[in-house]
Amino acid sequence: MNDAMLLWCGAPLIGFIGMMSGGYWGVGCGWLVVPTMLILGFEPLEAVGIGLLQMAPSALLTVIRQAPEIGWKKGEPGRTLVLPLAAGALLTSFAGKPINRLLIEFFGDSRPLQYLLIGVILVIGIQTLLGKTAVNAAEMPPIDLRKQKIAFGAGLATGLLSSLLGVGGGILTRPLLSSFFRVPEYYTSRIVRLLLLLTTTLGGITYLTGDQFHWHILAVSMVTAAGGILGFPLGAKMHKIVFNAGFAQHIHKSFAIVALALLTSTSLNLAGCGEISRYIMLGIGAGLTLYLVLFSWYAARHRRAD
Repeated sequence: MNDAMLLWCGAPLIGFIGMMSGGYWGVGCGWLVVPTMLILGFEPLEAVGIGLLQMAPSALLTVIRQAPEIGWKKGEPGRTLVLPLAAGALLTSFAGKPINRLLIEFFGDSRPLQYLLIGVILVIGIQTLLGKTAVNAAEMPPIDLRKQKIAFGAGLATGLLSSLLGVGGGILTRPLLSSFFRVPEYYTSRIVRLLLLLTTTLGGITYLTGDQFHWHILAVSMVTAAGGILGFPLGAKMHKIVFNAGFAQHIHKSFAIVALALLTSTSLNLAGCGEISRYIMLGIGAGLTLYLVLFSWYAARHRRAD
């Protein structure tokens, strides 16, 4: 099978596998798509652009359907929490590509950024395993002005790291919402999916422009998204099954799997094992898909109080 055939056949499958986990946890799947595109011979900036852009079509319909459930009246999470988060992300989502280019030109590679990412992911993984999330919508705490300012700052960081790394903003937003703001899982999943759509769309657009419009990045993104359009709503449906079965805490803690995958990839890249890392990511993606399907099946048949 030649490289072109491998791309056109493999990209939708990767989009499907990655965005299934994206729909389940409300996070991006750049941790899988970016290394896959590097395997297929794309340059790092091209791979990041594809990783971001393919998420937008995949998440769009699910986000449109679920956004009203967040609540947008005065005092509800849409106004008090989502708007400041989104405003911060909007300001920095355009900065990823130029900063990426500066880092590569100055250091010769992206190693400093990868060290930073390892530190962030370690904190997220440990916190996720040790922490506990609220469950029902009725448990939503009030968000005062101080927390709204913090949410704006978190949005700035989310938009920047998302556009820098091509991983989607949910890797930061989900643990922040559940642990610091004590947002119930009912709202958390819907908010992170909305922010995922915003940050990946805006950040991805910057990778299309430059000296010329990069049509090949757009084309490969849409081919990958062809699978993600099926995978993302399926993941969201599995999330609903598991949540309704009383396993909200399991959803929260199992997010550490995604953190572990990203940590593994970054650590191997820093150790000079980039090619091995990319294939390991494919194996983790396949295993994660099997896990989500089997646990959703189990939860549907073993409902319990959470």
